Formats: sequence, structure tokens, C-alpha cells
Amino acid sequence: MLRVNRLNHGSPDNRMSLKHWLLPASIGCCLLIRGIPAAAADGAWFGIEMPEKRSARAAQLDAAYRTPDFPSLSLPAPPAGDRYADIRGAQLLAFLQDIVQLTHRHRPRDEPYWGRIAGTAAELAAADYVLQRFGEFGLQDTRSESVEGGPQWWPESWSVTLLANPAYGKATADYSLSSAFPALQLGGAPLAVDALEAELIYVGSAHAVDLLGRDLRGKIAVVHARLQPDTFFQSARGHVDAVIEAGAVAVITVMDAPGNHQYALEDMGPPEVPCLILGGDDGRFLLDVIAAAGRSPPPRMRIAMKTAVRESWSGRNVVGIVPGTGSEYVIVLAHLDGYFESANDNGGGLASLLALAQHYSRADAPRMRRNLLFLATSGHHEVSDGARSFIEDHPEILANTAVVMNIEHPASVMSYYRGPLRFKNMSVPGQLSATNTLGTRSLTVSNDNALLKNLYRAAVDRHGLVIDALIERRPPSGDAYDFFKARQVVVQILDSSIWYHSSGDRMESIPPVGLERATRVYAEVLDGIDRHERAELVRRGGP
Repeated sequence: MLRVNRLNHGSPDNRMSLKHWLLPASIGCCLLIRGIPAAAADGAWFGIEMPEKRSARAAQLDAAYRTPDFPSLSLPAPPAGDRYADIRGAQLLAFLQDIVQLTHRHRPRDEPYWGRIAGTAAELAAADYVLQRFGEFGLQDTRSESVEGGPQWWPESWSVTLLANPAYGKATADYSLSSAFPALQLGGAPLAVDALEAELIYVGSAHAVDLLGRDLRGKIAVVHARLQPDTFFQSARGHVDAVIEAGAVAVITVMDAPGNHQYALEDMGPPEVPCLILGGDDGRFLLDVIAAAGRSPPPRMRIAMKTAVRESWSGRNVVGIVPGTGSEYVIVLAHLDGYFESANDNGGGLASLLALAQHYSRADAPRMRRNLLFLATSGHHEVSDGARSFIEDHPEILANTAVVMNIEHPASVMSYYRGPLRFKNMSVPGQLSATNTLGTRSLTVSNDNALLKNLYRAAVDRHGLVIDALIERRPPSGDAYDFFKARQVVVQILDSSIWYHSSGDRMESIPPVGLERATRVYAEVLDGIDRHERAELVRRGGP
């Protein structure tokens, strides 16, 4: 039964060595086990382990973040007189805790789509918090500026249910996949799907080779997204539309990730067809069921989903200035909004912004030549409406700006997911690997300026920041892109962890020493920028 309403709106020799390797490689409860149980006692769903049990095991892996055997690498004790000694991880963590707490405090009870979403109470509360802190630090010309956003796509309700069949075991009952989350859209008309029921078909990563010989017409396609090694660069992004074009009536994308988190991701399917994303445990359960069921009878699923397009939204940018001795500016910005708790993206960025504002506004801080303009922007995930609003409203500032520094995703633990492993009669469950250092990040210097790159090289080396060996040559992303289009020199360091845009983007994965490292790098680069003339900084190219 289907009713879709589209609402118009605008070798054996290696066996022993492998076993010895597997045991120490496991984390917590992820122990080497022999064999696979034939069936659970009640025989439900072919005796396949249910997501709740998988998630209970995965929850123990939080110890990798909460109580690691090897904590994050510390920064060496700074020498006496170190000018960045006041930028401390404990203070940065306190800022981040405040931002995360207000996000939860303003989470609406009746909204399954939550976080510091553009224009919501949580984002506005974050703006108020930043403004208050700017005032306490003594910044000048502190103010909030209104941001008026346009139509905003909004998922209102959804459900994904795997339908029972007696052939799957006598105790089998319909099962709701709780981690399901709609693929995000930046536009399109609203969609109402009351009860779409259809057969499931697995299509691998949804690449062209995966679709060869498969009849997708009238079916719900299941796509397997593999992280590489993060959520932004994953195998299914940009390929889901082809599945719809091949005749699928809906798409379920399985994230090959630890735990059972929800993922708010763009470019994972068009708005006119229900496209949803599953967390790792729900997804692996679903794939196991499809494999066990085979062709007779193949599993079926029921999807309900309702989205809306809100006419507009209102947010606020926050501005504060540490005056310099001259008329030029350096703009330091971080976006306010984020999905779910959004500790790294971009709570950590806001914490760094605040720590820098506090550092440069100290009474004993040397006065900079240029005005430091600190900017917290609204609506980054609504195509950077806040950044565009500031650019349109302040051409006189941009005309006198030497460099724009964007702070985003500063300090998550380097983590990755090792999927389940089978060898002969042994198996190991999937594992989260969390290391004692930060994840890698890319550096963008929009004009490829040799002087700016050298400033980053020195600061990154001094403070021990893990970074890609090659500088990013493409234009910057997000808010930084709008300043780039406005002919500004833009620099940014940006990471993308396995928790990107997910409910797993929590404080546990953000080490205070990581925030400290990143923020000290920003400060050292800002100091270096202030020592050079604008003509030197805007020059293009170099080694």
C-alpha cells in the first residue's frame, strides 16, 4: 500500500599469528569468539543478533574516550614567558561544556530533528552566550546582527520498519530501526509518505558497477556506505540519485560505523523520494537479515516520512572587536549552528573563537596593528546565510580586511572503525579504534601564499598538530567560501571525523589538549599575520 503526496511549495601457517594479533587488537568487550550461534533461543529474525545487543556492546567502547589507557598526547611544558600560556585546554573545555549544555537545554521535546539548527532556540541561545562572553572579555563594539534566512527544509516525522515474516522465525515481529534519519536537503518541495511498503534489494555502494544486472523497479534499495576514513568522504555520497533513476522507490543507506548513531548528511538522495540513513548497528542487522532471507521471501520494509519547507527563519550573527592601532582588519569566524550535540562541528570552533577573543583582549596583551574582528555566524548549514549577510552589510570592513581565518571542526580524536572480521572458525565483532592524538585535518590557503603557508608550517610543528601532508588546493568550503567569493584571502584548518554530522559528535571525543593545540596554532598564525604588510599577505602563489 503506497500513498505519496507531494506538496507544492515553490595459508594455515598464519593461523596462530593471526589469533595472537586479534586478541590485543580488540577493545573492551570486543573479544575473540569462536563460531557463530546458529540461532537465538526464540529464533526471531533467523537468530540474528538484534541491534539493541549490538549497541549495548558498542556502548562499552565509550571507554576509549572516557577512560582511555593512553590519554591524549600532552603538550610539552611551555617555557617561561610563553605568550600562549593563557590558552589552556581546561578553559576551552569549559566554553565547550557551556555550549553543549545549552544545546540540550533548548532541545524541543516534540522535534526529532534537533541541535543548534539555524534559527532555533538553541542556535539563538548560543549567539547570546557568545555575545555575553565577548562583553565579559571587554571586546568593543559587541553586537548581534539579524540574519534572515529563506525557505528551510525540515523533516517533521519519519519511521522505518522491517516487516516480520513467519519464515524468519516463530517469534519474529515487526522491528523499528530507531537510528533512521532523513537525508538532508537544501531545497525541494515537501514530501508526505504515509505507508510505503516494498521489497528490499541490496545494491552495494550504489556505484555504477553495483547496479549492473539489478532490477530496482518498485523496490527499496539498501546502500552500504563505507567511511574513508570519515563521514564526509564516504563511498555512497553522490551516488544515491542513480539508484532512484534506476527505479527504486526509496533508499536506505547503511553507515559502516561504530555504534548506532543518527547521521544528518547532505547529497544522499533527492528530496522527492524518501531517502534515509541508518546507524551502524541497525544497518548491520538489516544486511544480515537480507543475507539470511535470500530470495524466498525477500525482506520487506515500511517507510513513513513527512517533511516540510518553512517559509523563513531568523538568526543572529555576533560581532566583537579587539581594536588595533591601524584601520585594517583580520576577521576570525566560527559558525554557531550544528546538528545534534555538535561538539566538534562547531562547538569546538566556538570554544576556540572565545579563547582567542579572551587571549587578545587581556589587559596585558600586546596591542595588534590590525583590528581583530571576531564573528560567530548563523546558518552555516543553510548555505552560509550568516556569512553572506555579514559580507553584504559590511563592504567597508571587507575593503580593509587583510585575511579571514575560519575556525571549524578543530579537535576530534583520531578514530576509525574496523568492521567485523572472520577467519576460518573465528570471528571478531566490529571495533572502534580511538587513538591518543587528534584526527588529521586539511589546511586551505586560498591564494596559495608562501608567507601564510610558512606561518602555518611553523605553528603546526611547534604545537604538534596532525595535518595532511598536502595543502588543500581547492576553494575553501562553508562560510569560508563566501568570503573567498568576496575576494578575501581565506585560511582555514578543517577536520572531518567519523562522527561528522552525527549524534556521535559528542564531547567525549574532544580532548581538552586537542583544543589547546589547535587554538594555539590559530593564535601563533594570527600573530604572524600581524607582523606583515597586507601586500605581502594577498600576493598569490609560492612554494
